[in-house]
Amino acid sequence: MNALRRLLLGPGRLPDDLRTALRAEGMVLLVEGASGSVTYRNLKTPGRRANWKRTAISAAIALSSKRFVVHAHRFKHVDVPITDLARFNIKVANPAPDRLQVDYDLNTTNPTWQGQVTLSLKTEEAARFVRTLTR
Repeated sequence: MNALRRLLLGPGRLPDDLRTALRAEGMVLLVEGASGSVTYRNLKTPGRRANWKRTAISAAIALSSKRFVVHAHRFKHVDVPITDLARFNIKVANPAPDRLQVDYDLNTTNPTWQGQVTLSLKTEEAARFVRTLTR
């Protein structure tokens, strides 16, 4: 990742405690510094409202034998057991060979927040993430 992008968007790395926990669970895949965007639709949180908003991000995507995590902007967008993706209404797709798309409802992260979130992340491992999560 280039230095200017890292300065503006952050390094896109997992916090050390989360990395340690995922390694203990059996890390299957880890991609850090994945560039992309987060798109919010019908966003309603304390102090923020938007019908549509897109922001560039640098993210870390991790998959252990137990859970799926997407972390960006010092915020855990997704941290759920891999067996519960459907229960939390999280959808993963591979719209292009190097793109991972993750759609979820914002109230998954915080029950008092509302809106739909789409994470579009560039990684060569996108197909592998989707294949593993949709088995």
